[in-house]
Amino acid sequence: MGMRFYYFTSTHWDREWYQPFQGFRKHLADTAARLLDHFGRTPGFDKFTFDGQTIVLNDIAELRPSLRARLEKYVSEGKLNVGPWYVMPDEFLVSPEALVRNLLIGREIAREFGAEPWPVGYICDIFGHIAQLPQIMAGFGLKGAVAWRGFPPDRGPRLFWRGADGTAIPVIRLLPRNGYGNFTFDVRGWWDVGVDETTFKTRFRQWVENTRKHFGDTFILSDAQDHNQPAGEVADILRWIRECYPEAELVCHTDYTDFFDREFPADADLPTVAGEQIAPADIQATNEGYQISATLSSRYDVKLANDAAQNRLELAIEPECAIRAAAGDFASDELLRYTWRHLVQNHAHDSICGCSIDAVHRQVLVRLEEVMQLADTLEEEFILRDRERLTGRDIRRDIHAFLGDEKALRQAEIAPDGVYRLRIFRTLPGTARDVRVMAVAFPSEAKYPAYQAEPFGYEKLHSFRLYGEDGAELPYSIVKVKRHVFRPFFRHDCRFYDLYTVAFRPTLRGCAWNTVEIRPSATPVRHRATQLVGRMSAANGLIRLDVASDGTFDVTDLRSGRRYARQNEYRFDRDLGDGWNHVSPAGSPVTLGSSSATVRLVHDGPCRTEFEIVRRYAFPRELEFRGNLYERYAGVTESKEIVTVELHTFVALNAGSDVLEVRTELDNPARDYRLRLAVPTGMEGKYFVSQSGTFLERKPGREHGTLTDGWFESERVGKNFDGILGKRDETGGLALLAKAGLHEAGGIPGDEGELFVTLLRAFRRTVDTNGETEGQLNKHLVWEYALKCFSAADGEAELRAALAELRTAPVTHQLGAHLVKNAPDDSSFLELDGKLSFTCLKPAADGEPKTVILRLLNPSDAERTGQVRFAIPFRSVRLARLDETETGTLAENGGSFEVTAAPRRWVTLKIRF
Repeated sequence: MGMRFYYFTSTHWDREWYQPFQGFRKHLADTAARLLDHFGRTPGFDKFTFDGQTIVLNDIAELRPSLRARLEKYVSEGKLNVGPWYVMPDEFLVSPEALVRNLLIGREIAREFGAEPWPVGYICDIFGHIAQLPQIMAGFGLKGAVAWRGFPPDRGPRLFWRGADGTAIPVIRLLPRNGYGNFTFDVRGWWDVGVDETTFKTRFRQWVENTRKHFGDTFILSDAQDHNQPAGEVADILRWIRECYPEAELVCHTDYTDFFDREFPADADLPTVAGEQIAPADIQATNEGYQISATLSSRYDVKLANDAAQNRLELAIEPECAIRAAAGDFASDELLRYTWRHLVQNHAHDSICGCSIDAVHRQVLVRLEEVMQLADTLEEEFILRDRERLTGRDIRRDIHAFLGDEKALRQAEIAPDGVYRLRIFRTLPGTARDVRVMAVAFPSEAKYPAYQAEPFGYEKLHSFRLYGEDGAELPYSIVKVKRHVFRPFFRHDCRFYDLYTVAFRPTLRGCAWNTVEIRPSATPVRHRATQLVGRMSAANGLIRLDVASDGTFDVTDLRSGRRYARQNEYRFDRDLGDGWNHVSPAGSPVTLGSSSATVRLVHDGPCRTEFEIVRRYAFPRELEFRGNLYERYAGVTESKEIVTVELHTFVALNAGSDVLEVRTELDNPARDYRLRLAVPTGMEGKYFVSQSGTFLERKPGREHGTLTDGWFESERVGKNFDGILGKRDETGGLALLAKAGLHEAGGIPGDEGELFVTLLRAFRRTVDTNGETEGQLNKHLVWEYALKCFSAADGEAELRAALAELRTAPVTHQLGAHLVKNAPDDSSFLELDGKLSFTCLKPAADGEPKTVILRLLNPSDAERTGQVRFAIPFRSVRLARLDETETGTLAENGGSFEVTAAPRRWVTLKIRF
């Protein structure tokens, strides 16, 4: 076979990065106008690809509505490729369900503009790749992936990539240097300023010789640099290429579909890579080849806000909307889709990664707050539906009935006998009997029928008891009381309440409303049972917590007798890097021990025991960049000013649980440093992490040892994880479960078996600025996680279930028992037997009435079969791809069915009711 050239023209469009979104959008509209003009009048200009994203179409059309008709024309004619993504995301910092929604939105917008999305998995600039991406791409019918960063440096331009479940896809690997923009940089030149024939031919011949080692005889001319404008002299470029190599074949306007069809025959004997792709750049690459891993820990505040919004949509809002949709109520489906679009806008790699300027991250945080506000409105509708079922009345009619008499309206909500119903909706499938910390709200302006106080009445408290649906009393303890708290009742109607936050242990059915009744008690209510077994020790029969005076604590698994000692240790080291990189100054010390510690017992009751641990660390406030007396740079040093960093850690032991809840808070006074949490396990050997629908084993330290020490970018010890980190042996182990915001972890060789999680990186360098302050995170910060002791019988599904519990808060509302007129069916909408993991319950993307999508995951390495039951009968259950395209029938006209999943495989079910 002779030489073959594939000419690909595109632009890689970062929606926001070294400029904020609105600044970049002006340039985007200018680029689009020039592009559309080329289509209309430039000979030989037949195809352009818009970076694998569709968000650019909306961004252009909103700013320049006059361009929309021409955009639709060229998209529908196939001259302008768009999609498959909505935005090009970071794979490690968003959930697999968010990646699926990203592709679903991309398809939706492509169709709005008149075409199917580009069937190519374009991941040209993502900072490494998850092990499950082949399964996700195959689930959308994509031909293969076009990639740059993260793949091993010794591979050629064509290879196969086998994912965690065994799915294999072809991959086009771009040049290590400059990747998707190599041809632009080295030959054609950035921007549409034209290039003369002699210069082009000289550059092109040299480029061919320089890249022959990578490409062999099949070259990809990727004219697609960042924010690049399309070349106006395309016809000349193509002619000059033919004149340079007349014997070669030139595929003039590839969109890679022909490359996949022609260059990956069924019998191709090509290299294969497996699993995640996070190889750093080799010694011969330049900085354009970085894998870039330290973005995992940049701008913790952005990661935290995104994870919180993402968890809420996936684990609460979507199931609520799906239950409504199954019953024929799809009034909020469009708002749900809009909310997802608003969330996924923040998943572009330069947005979520924390490597942009401060203005970008401010905008991201605002958009994420708006996502939570939209979620509030969706949840409010769900709560109002339940209230209306109970009362038989629309709350708006109740308010209208008391028009002009606000006092009467407030009085109508007050239970005259003091009996209230606390309604609790558990959004996850499966029954749980866990300790809950919730607020009971009593209207402040009403005298409660029963009060209690210790002798002589020092503090007067409401006297009430809690009862489950079986009539059994639920012991509780009061965590705190806040009186006259101003809270919304409905819309602009706000009222004063006395809030009693209590810890109790109800039994909650999954995917169902549950009721706890609050009744006044004529006698004092004192539940004085304790979990304390020592001055600073507590136990619940499953695990034991022992807090030391130095602020560390030990966790003992009472079932196995294994002790995990000295938790709550930290490491502080300096950071003079930026959003992309952590760099510690040469010779910089690491702070390992605290200067003092304080321990307080802040709560103890029959269900929950909680300690507050304050550890204080004194070290220099910041780095200083100094000069000498000759006015020349003299180096980096730590400041002489010393600050005290106080870490307040709250650790709680709940009855009946092998999970220890931990929350750490910090008012951050320091700058230019990295903070890591140490998790000693006492176990040597490999550790495991969860990553987007699978589990990976890793070796402590650098997996490749010293191999990459001489590379341009060496391997990092801290690597990606998406919520679960741990070690295990034949008797069980210890896992850290991260609630939100934490994505970088690793293992340290040694007999302590220590794991670590990066809590924050505080830095001042941002791209194309003289330094900014907001990346220092000098504000109040909160980290929440749990430590789970698990047995040898607990597998991946059990750990995933525990993580979902940590990330999900039940939905609650309260009303007077006197308002309840109906007894609605509170059966569990969905029940699973636990053999498969729940990942998604949502309305169908196509908006079909009474149709929902249920997605289950088999996270284990063996085939599993699970049982699914619905409370209402279904008409049909269809098997589907991840993109919700139906592939077969599983069940019809019933209420339950079995489903089998291969190892590491998602199963998507489309269910019509």
